[in-house]
Amino acid sequence: MNPLVRLVRYLGDRLNGELDAREDPMRALEAAYAQEVATSREAQRGVAEVLTGQKRLELEAESLRLSGERYAAAGAGDGPEADLARERAAFVALQRERLHAAIEELRAQRAMLETTAEKIRQRAELFRTEKLALGARYAAAKASARAGEHVTGLSKEAAAAADAVERARDAARDVLARAAALAEMSSRSDGSGPSTLRLPR
Repeated sequence: MNPLVRLVRYLGDRLNGELDAREDPMRALEAAYAQEVATSREAQRGVAEVLTGQKRLELEAESLRLSGERYAAAGAGDGPEADLARERAAFVALQRERLHAAIEELRAQRAMLETTAEKIRQRAELFRTEKLALGARYAAAKASARAGEHVTGLSKEAAAAADAVERARDAARDVLARAAALAEMSSRSDGSGPSTLRLPR
């Protein structure tokens, strides 16, 4: 076999082996983007959970407000029942005060979570844009590399074709050499000059 063909086949096999062994960058990029999206959704769920807790406390505070108004109205008079109603109204007011403090804390936490969730969402969107751009560039580069392999003869197909051509040339040389030998033997037997056959290059 021609040494050049052998070298081309070796280089092609090695190059294709390295490409196959290497991790597909687009698959890794898709996995990273999926992780970003999952993180963004998790942050949004966190905001929703905090908001749900805040709304529950607000409903409880409203219920306490109504109860406090009833106790305050019942405590407007005199007597033991009015005294008890005023005590209950004071206790309800204390509960409402604590609930309002908790509500304000949740509002602050929700505001921070919303800011963080928005940053994560924007980062995921930027990642998606970058992924699309990189994907397009990678596909173009991969196509160019494959085309270059065919042009330079480094692809498996090109190496196989070159090998087939080389084998055909070797077979043709063998046949022509045998024909030339037979022709020369025939010319010697009949006394004519040697026959000339040109070998293919």
